[in-house]
Amino acid sequence: MTVYEKIFKKHGLSITQQEILDLVGREKTVLEIGPSAGYMTDIFLKNGCVIDVVETDNNAFVKIPKLVRKALHYSIDDQNIQKFLGRDYDFIIMADVLEHLVDPEKSLRVLSKIALNKTKLIVSLPNIACWAMRKQLFLRGDFEYQSSGLLDKTHLHFYTPKSLPKTLSENNWKVEKMIGTITRLPFDHSISRWPILGWLYKKVIRSKLVERFKNLSYYHFLVIASKR
Repeated sequence: MTVYEKIFKKHGLSITQQEILDLVGREKTVLEIGPSAGYMTDIFLKNGCVIDVVETDNNAFVKIPKLVRKALHYSIDDQNIQKFLGRDYDFIIMADVLEHLVDPEKSLRVLSKIALNKTKLIVSLPNIACWAMRKQLFLRGDFEYQSSGLLDKTHLHFYTPKSLPKTLSENNWKVEKMIGTITRLPFDHSISRWPILGWLYKKVIRSKLVERFKNLSYYHFLVIASKR
């Protein structure tokens, strides 16, 4: 059992995974890259979607639902992957995948070549610049890799809400929307304790700070992009 499968069995789908399922909806044609053991794949199928998957991990690959249209035991990094991919996708899903790839820019360019004008690329990632990570570095000087999470030891690249759109733009994709999972902000707890100021902060100020400082506020985020 992979570490990601253990996390799923303990916590179920993440907020971001649920958001992706809602964005895709029903009866779409989907390329899911890095589905692990197929947690979202199974729900896509139940929603009447046609699914192709690309998965490199042996232990995960054997657990992918059998009803997928095409299961490719490759990495999206592989040189010849393009010839095995379809040309009819409504959505291409890279849920916490890009940061694991050897050459993510090349993979993005390959995907743009097989995308239609209507194809939406959904990429989700942890944000290395979030407040929790900055606090950890500033107060403890701690950047130790872990088995999963923001400092997953298999991460080869790190991104922020500012850097990812730039990477996508440079590789033939245009970001249309960004959705973030918000972490605790500096002084959240202290300000919330003040009766009037705390109410005003939670109702008005905090949302404006989050919108203005996504790099600080988003622990995890996804973007929806279209072919340039």
